[in-house]
Amino acid sequence: KGMWENTLMILSSDNGGPIYGLPVAPTKPYARGVYGGANNLPLRGGKVTDWEGGVRVNAFVSGGALPVKQRGRIVNDYIHVADWYATLCDIAGVDPHDAKAEAANLPPIDSKSMWPLIRGDIPLGSGPRKEIHLSEKALISGRYKIVTGAVIDDDLIPIKVEEGHMWLDGHYVGWGTQAIEASFKKGRYCGNGCLFDILSDPNEDHELSESMPEMTKQLLGRLQELNKNNFRPDRGETVDWACDVFMNKYGGFYGPFVDV
Repeated sequence: KGMWENTLMILSSDNGGPIYGLPVAPTKPYARGVYGGANNLPLRGGKVTDWEGGVRVNAFVSGGALPVKQRGRIVNDYIHVADWYATLCDIAGVDPHDAKAEAANLPPIDSKSMWPLIRGDIPLGSGPRKEIHLSEKALISGRYKIVTGAVIDDDLIPIKVEEGHMWLDGHYVGWGTQAIEASFKKGRYCGNGCLFDILSDPNEDHELSESMPEMTKQLLGRLQELNKNNFRPDRGETVDWACDVFMNKYGGFYGPFVDV
């Protein structure tokens, strides 16, 4: 009784919806054609891309623990999915610093607490996150975003994209022949940097690198600097039998695959 008054509910998607359509021949015993079925319109692209359709997602906060003055308000500040860790630590009164990780020479957390912003202690537009290092190929800084190519997990998406090209470059849904045709297109070349003002142009229809060469150079430099600290530990090799169990043992549902 009274639980809702003491609850803070957070819903945050991990990525945009998949809009690819790849009825391709399997490359591994567990592989199969992959199909999207999502709709990110009017945004460009979708899951597994750094287009806004892949990284700008739905989220909301609710519950009795949310101050009344904040209910129904729209927050347009940048919030990365990693920020929920520091945010929840802040709410719980816990220090998010990881001393064990520091002792092991691991990089510090990338998370920033958004609780003062969500709670209304600071004005909208003054959130602590000013840039998002989307991937080694893309960066958002302030109102601008630069993309320089695609980063695709070959085990997940059995397709090759040429270096510097942006996959799924368009506004379309993830079903039917349109999705299949778009998935096999070469895509736009952004190897030298494609620049967008995502505040005034969230659909990424107006590329600005030629008209704003200094901003393009600045963001390319910042991306290169951030990439020096990329943390990519060895996570081992894919085990085919585990993937077969995960995908095929449970009657169409995903399930446990360790020690099964």
